[in-house]
Amino acid sequence: MTIIADQPQHSQVRTAAPPPTDGVAVVMPAYREEANVASTVQDFLSTLVREGIPHAVIVVDDGSDDRTGAIIDRLAAAHPARVIAVHHDRNQGYGAAVRTGLETALRRTGFREILLTDADCQFHADDLVRLREFKKEERADAVIGYRRHRADPWRRRLNAKVWTLLCKTLLQVPGRDVDCAYKLIDRSLLQDLRLSGEAAAISPELLCRISGDGARIVEHPVEHYPREHGEQTGARLSVVAKSLLSLAVVYGHMVRDARRLGWVRRLASPKDPVAAIVALAACLLAVGAYLYFADHGYLLAYKDANSHLLIARRVVDSPTAGLAQLGGVWLPLPHLLAAPLAAWEALYLNGFAGAFVSMVSYVVAVRFLFTHARSLSGHWAGGLTAAGLFALNPNVLYLQATAMTELLLFACAIVALHYLHEWCAEGRLRDLSLASGAVLAATLTRYEGWILCAVAGAIVAYTSLRRHRRYSHTEGSVVVFGFVAGAGVIGWMAWNLAIFGDPLNWKSGEYADASLWVSEGEANVGSLPTAAETYGLASLHNLGIATAAMGVAGLVLYAVQKRLRSKSLVPYAMLVFAPFFVWALYSGERPLHVEEVMGALYNVRFGLIMLIPAAVFAGFLIGTLAKRLPGRRLAAGTLAAAAVAGATVAVDGAVTLDEAVEYRTSGWEVDNAAVAEWLREHHDGGTTLMMSFENESVTFESQVPTGSLVYEGSYRIWEASLADPHAAGVEWIYMRATPGSEDDVWEALWDTEVLADHYELVYDEGDRLVYRAEDGGAA
Repeated sequence: MTIIADQPQHSQVRTAAPPPTDGVAVVMPAYREEANVASTVQDFLSTLVREGIPHAVIVVDDGSDDRTGAIIDRLAAAHPARVIAVHHDRNQGYGAAVRTGLETALRRTGFREILLTDADCQFHADDLVRLREFKKEERADAVIGYRRHRADPWRRRLNAKVWTLLCKTLLQVPGRDVDCAYKLIDRSLLQDLRLSGEAAAISPELLCRISGDGARIVEHPVEHYPREHGEQTGARLSVVAKSLLSLAVVYGHMVRDARRLGWVRRLASPKDPVAAIVALAACLLAVGAYLYFADHGYLLAYKDANSHLLIARRVVDSPTAGLAQLGGVWLPLPHLLAAPLAAWEALYLNGFAGAFVSMVSYVVAVRFLFTHARSLSGHWAGGLTAAGLFALNPNVLYLQATAMTELLLFACAIVALHYLHEWCAEGRLRDLSLASGAVLAATLTRYEGWILCAVAGAIVAYTSLRRHRRYSHTEGSVVVFGFVAGAGVIGWMAWNLAIFGDPLNWKSGEYADASLWVSEGEANVGSLPTAAETYGLASLHNLGIATAAMGVAGLVLYAVQKRLRSKSLVPYAMLVFAPFFVWALYSGERPLHVEEVMGALYNVRFGLIMLIPAAVFAGFLIGTLAKRLPGRRLAAGTLAAAAVAGATVAVDGAVTLDEAVEYRTSGWEVDNAAVAEWLREHHDGGTTLMMSFENESVTFESQVPTGSLVYEGSYRIWEASLADPHAAGVEWIYMRATPGSEDDVWEALWDTEVLADHYELVYDEGDRLVYRAEDGGAA
């Protein structure tokens, strides 16, 4: 049987065939295969007859300019109904040939199974028998062959590996050998199947289409033989380019159609377009700010940024790598999130491993601030105002570009506030669960999250009691929320107990006591007016006078309209951080310095958390005003833009960056920078003894490999190295000899025989000392 087909570029495989019967239709695209096609067809005909399998072989001549078409016509004449010859009057490519072959098999035959293979003699018919048996045993809908030993040049094998990886990444297709031309498929999977792939892209598209709707697809090895005649066209540059372009088109179609790529489709067509635009704008701002601060060398200006990166890196690379490197003072979530990227040394050294966590948190915070303030005010202008005040604040933009932990806390807090407010308003258990999860993340990020947990728990209890007026219902809501939200606090105490033997080590341990940071004679300690003034000034410097003023006005308006109804309590929650920080300064738990009170800047970023309630209440103010405008979107948008622009301009620079730069120019850090630069030039990667506490800048900026650093968190190795560094194989020793601030290495080794006998002093500047073993260190 001979058919002339001029297949369109994009077709749908349709069926108008008789009822399915047992048997196999073998589909073979062929282009310039005059030396191979007859042998391939005869191999399948003889094998299928021998095995007693009803069959038809459909050969599609894709406009060949040799004798391929004549040969398949002769075969069709010699084997009526068993061989079907199909011709394209011009070459349309492998994808079109496959589509024509499949459509012909479905229209002209009624066999239940269809085998897709090639006409180049590189596959034999014996494997079809094995695939049918395996398919029956596995009760599969399709069996995908993979070449046991690919008989192709190494370049084609390499290209195939890259192609398979690309296809599996984009389309999530099954199978280890995507372009293997040996696939046995039930016709039920191919009926009404729309295919558009060209060249090699047709195979991954076919796999992607048929693997949906719960179809069972399995793999089986097949033999692959060297091509003896003819030329392979798959490696031509034109074919490769056509395949890649078509794969991109197929990917677009999968995004549009395939259910398993629904998340991509939802991203392209979000339910809330305005929120999606806000999130996209935040992404652009995050990247732009990161590039700006990177270009000016500010990404790692904070010493704490170095510390966070060091912790994340030590989890994956240190003499005692593992989760124990998280320590017991700083909460673990930021470091766990940064650790996978910190494993890549370049991203660790340039700080991006930690900055990426902050940047993602920034985008989440901006998006949920928009949603929360819009819901609260009842107008999108309120959401844009809140999101804009937060997103464009210079202090936020700087902190989101560095490896600090504030932005992750802010994101968790804002998400928690949004879902807690939704629960208070609607009573949906889903919202309460999401709020508790966000609070849990906050409690594992910074200790301010513990305060948020307590306040949120109180709101849940009060709201439940007012809503149900029954203790049993209130208890249920509190348990649902508290079981998740409080798990972080309990878990951290259990961690400290397991690692350090003290559940309160995070507060009173060797490296956690407040006296390590709060100097004697601190102005805030014991003076409530000074503490309140200090925190007020820090908040004002972070927010700017205009944002603070709009926040206060919005708070008053909100209090007047909503009062203290149970459904309206959530926006007040973040206000608790003002008295909390004032108390922390007053009691000496935390230090905070501002120029007006202490003549210097220190921890001034603590005031930035007040931007969240200020932005929310300012958004409520603008949203309420926008609803009273005469129904014009332009007027509402102008009002929001003017509010954001005016407030942003009123912020006097980035005080958080000023603090970091001021610290970096201090004499202490100048000495640290000098020894770090010397170590970068002279250190050879050998085992190094160096205390990390208060030496973080030297540890990080010297770029001494963390895998060779023995520090106070190196389990058991630290003590042995301090006792006898030479016997422990230590090649380098760093110690800080600053009077009154000597580190543990100096305390243990200064003026000892082991130091004098085995090490020579190779650096001595500014109370920073570096020793190197004279013999390279003991084994």
